[in-house]
Parts: sequence; structure tokens; C-alpha cells
Amino acid sequence: MKKILFSTTLLLLAAVTPFAQQKTLQTSGKKPDWAKQLVATGYIITQSDAASLGDAQQKALLLVKQEIVRGVAEQVTSAGTYVVQEQDKHVTELYMQSITSKASKVPFLQGISVNSVEEAYWEKLRDKSSKQEFYRYYIKYPFSAAQLGKLFAEFKEEDRKITQRISTLESLLPQVESIEQIDAAVDELGSLTSSLEDSRKEKTALLQSRYRALYESISLVEVEHTLGQIAYRLTLGERPLKTSRKPQVKSACAAIAQTTVGDTCSIAYRYDGCYADIENFVEVSYRLGNKNVVHRFLIPLR
Repeated sequence: MKKILFSTTLLLLAAVTPFAQQKTLQTSGKKPDWAKQLVATGYIITQSDAASLGDAQQKALLLVKQEIVRGVAEQVTSAGTYVVQEQDKHVTELYMQSITSKASKVPFLQGISVNSVEEAYWEKLRDKSSKQEFYRYYIKYPFSAAQLGKLFAEFKEEDRKITQRISTLESLLPQVESIEQIDAAVDELGSLTSSLEDSRKEKTALLQSRYRALYESISLVEVEHTLGQIAYRLTLGERPLKTSRKPQVKSACAAIAQTTVGDTCSIAYRYDGCYADIENFVEVSYRLGNKNVVHRFLIPLR
């Protein structure tokens, strides 16, 4: 397994134009050693160029966040939380993308701002060949091994919640009570599957397929039908299934007066346009997943 180590000295090397091709027009003061060396123990050092001072500052601050996230991702990988095969570069990249995406959402990062910067330095430069002027902004941001450990712990907690949520959805599968619950689980599991690149991905995708399969077991069952009034339920196997979704209702002869949904659904209709010498019906249909659940209720004129 490839191990990625993280030290308290964080270094960001930005591609810069050689100083010989740039003329310094203005600075915020004497250039500090940390800005010259781009390294300081216990700190993240970043630099960024932009047309305005404000934009250069914001870009440098964004690089701080990206560097912290990268540090967490490397810590997670080196701790063996994710098994990354060294021989499969594509899988390695997917793992790192997945970890980086989740690490960027932990609460710690929300507190990173200009106010947290310990030192900053800027200079206004002119490129000698293009004559273009721009600002270069340097940030010295405190970030220790202890802070990395705290952030790593937050990441693990957020990741644990994902695992727990998958387990919860799996335990709820045999207890589904409504169509909306199935819909929500399918959507949530789809989102989780796309965000995972570890052993949970396959499990989550399979669980989503099992929820989708429930649509195939849903039936529409008549409870009572008297002339002008239909009562029915949706069932999942032998169990009743709730829904707040209204069905599509049509008839060649009857005029649909009212449709009510609930534990037991009802349809009121007028039948004065129906005749006993032909087969008359009210058709009720639902679109559930990729399946149409359709039932025809014969109008009892005969």
C-alpha cells in the first residue's frame, strides 16, 4: 500500500515567472523570510497572483483551504482508512477525489478567513516582457499537527455518519411504509453512491437497486366499489403502502368528480354517460420508478 506522509511543515510551490523578468513596483514592506522560502514549520504558506490586490488575497486564502484539505486526504490515506492500490493509478485518483470532496465539507474549514491569517505580505509587479502589472499576495497561516489531528477526527466523524446512514437505510428496507420513503431512499442512495470510491460504493449501489426493486412489488388492490365510488389501497406485498401522490384517473364514459389519497384512497365519479351493454371502467395508474402500476375498476352497471 502506498503511504502518504504529512508533516507540520506545509509547502505550496506555485509556478511563478522568474524574478529576473519582473520589476517590483510596490510592496507592503520588507519581504519576510517565510515569503522568500515559501516554508515555515507549523504553517501553511501560499502565494497567488491576480490583477487586483483583493483578488490575489482571496486566491491565496483559497489555496490555504485546498492545502488543508489535501493534508487531511493524505492523512486519511496514510492511516489506512482507505485501501488504495499503488498499481492502479485511476483507483488511487478516485479515492483521493472522494476523500478530498468529503474533507472539504468538515466544519473546521468554515472558520478559515483573512482574520485567521497570522502574517501577510504583498507586492505589485510588472512583467518586463508583456508590461502587464499584477499583485502577488503571500499568506502565512498557522496550522499545526494538533490542528490536523482535530480536522482528521472531524473527517472521520463525518465519514462515520455516512456509514451509519447506509446501515439505517438498509434496516428500514423491510419496514417501508410509503412510496415517498422509497423515492427518498433511491435518491439519497444514488447521491451516496456517486460520492463514494471505497468498499461502501458497491454496497450502496446494491442497496439502491433493492429499493428500486420494491416498485415491482407494488400493487393496487380494491377495497370497496359501489356505483359512483371506488376505495382502494396500494400494497407492497401483503403490507399497505401510504402515498400522498395523486394517481392519473381516466374513463371512456365516467366523469371523475373527486380523487382523495391517504391510507385508503377513493375516487368519486358520475356514471350517467355509461351504458350497461358495453364494458365500462375507471382506470387508475401510478408511475413508480420505471414501472406503471395500472388497475381498471369495472363500473357495476350490469
